[in-house]
Amino acid sequence: MTTISHGAILKRYKGRISGTFLILLIENILQVAEPFVLGLAVNSLANGTWDGVYAFLGVTLAMVVIGTLRRRYDTRVYGGIYQEMSEEVASRAIGKDDDLSPAIGRASLLKEVVDFFENELPMGFASVFGIVGALIMLLILAPEVGIVATGSALGIGAIFLLSKRRMIKLNALLNDELEARSRVFMQRKREALKGHFAAVVKHTISLSDLEARNFGLSYLFVIALITYALYHTVAVTAAQIGSVFAILTYASQFAEGVLVLPYMYQQYVRTSEITGRMSEGDAAAEIEEDTQSS
Repeated sequence: MTTISHGAILKRYKGRISGTFLILLIENILQVAEPFVLGLAVNSLANGTWDGVYAFLGVTLAMVVIGTLRRRYDTRVYGGIYQEMSEEVASRAIGKDDDLSPAIGRASLLKEVVDFFENELPMGFASVFGIVGALIMLLILAPEVGIVATGSALGIGAIFLLSKRRMIKLNALLNDELEARSRVFMQRKREALKGHFAAVVKHTISLSDLEARNFGLSYLFVIALITYALYHTVAVTAAQIGSVFAILTYASQFAEGVLVLPYMYQQYVRTSEITGRMSEGDAAAEIEEDTQSS
């Protein structure tokens, strides 16, 4: 696999990854339906019937079973992908006589890329699905709340887009240190190790500070959305208790999605930096081999 990127990995392992996302799709359809059937259950009990409760139990039990099976399947799929790709990276490095420390560092960084596909990408997919599903339901149940939710999402998206350049820079600095870790250890010098770990902590703190700032600013939009949804459904429209619960749950689900999605975006930026440096390293190695053979 000469070119390592998110797209190349998806293309190579499309069969296995598609299977995980098919199960994830079913799970997320059930998650979007959960607040609605819970609202039905509340209204049903208020009217003296159990039909809504049965619907709620059916949806939630199906969600638990499918979610459990997906997690077991995902671990095996992505574990196999990591094993294959790591073996390829290691085999190319062992076949040469130069320093192995960059390859050791990249094998470690590669685990982050595969973890992105196993953890953050499904999380991002679930967030997008939850955001769209919750927004549709809000526009149906309470159009004014749906409009405010759309504005909140745009505001949060702008916060993270404006942070992209600094995010890339900090991830590049951190990955430089992580890739060089084996070489620093092999030097057997305490000062070099001290400087290495100090740099790792420094870049990690900078990334954490950026994430904390973005989270704080984003949550202001979330607070505004939930407050408006509460005011509109209770004070303005005086909806039934089940409907109020469903609307507030969808508003919370929407808010959760727009907070989780930027985290997935951050991990995408980080792993893109990793795959970029790995592809550059492989390309440089191929050029060197061609030069030597000619």
